[in-house]
Amino acid sequence: MKIWKLKFTAEEYDSLIPVREFTADQFFSFDGRKHIDTWVPLPVKRMEPEKGLELSDAPGWTFPMFSKKAVNILKPLIRDSVEFLELVFPESEYWGVNVTKVLDVINYEKAQFRTFPNSNRIMAFEKYAFVDSEELRSASIFKIIDEPRRNSFVTDRFKQLVEENKLTGFVFKEVWDSGTGDGS
Repeated sequence: MKIWKLKFTAEEYDSLIPVREFTADQFFSFDGRKHIDTWVPLPVKRMEPEKGLELSDAPGWTFPMFSKKAVNILKPLIRDSVEFLELVFPESEYWGVNVTKVLDVINYEKAQFRTFPNSNRIMAFEKYAFVDSEELRSASIFKIIDEPRRNSFVTDRFKQLVEENKLTGFVFKEVWDSGTGDGS
């Protein structure tokens, strides 16, 4: 099993951004907390319409955004780990994807990381290492407790489904391989 950091390409496709800038509090609230009960559909717009680029199935921004096609394909796999948040975009249907599954699956003995001065709190990972557990094996998309506001991670099942269905805009950076224990 491999773990991949989920990223989105901005070179080939345009991205979507909120019409009104997100506050720091709004940005930091995407840390595994649920939003569905208080979510107000968020108006979004193209980031660089002047370039004339198409939108992908994953025009990433602060949190993942998926096209209707991507949601239809990925929902059966990830529905227990995310919330689909309505976006308002006149050109086509897109959804914000709030990753709510936050796991405690880091192998701290094998991972390499820097901590904040005078603290044991992790500032940044230089190399990820995961505990090969049932919790990790059953996940398809998740965040980790040390970085709930930063990265979303996916497993092979997610990556394979994206590739099999030729969904665009997704970028996967391998960060760990259970076969070798290696990561970056």
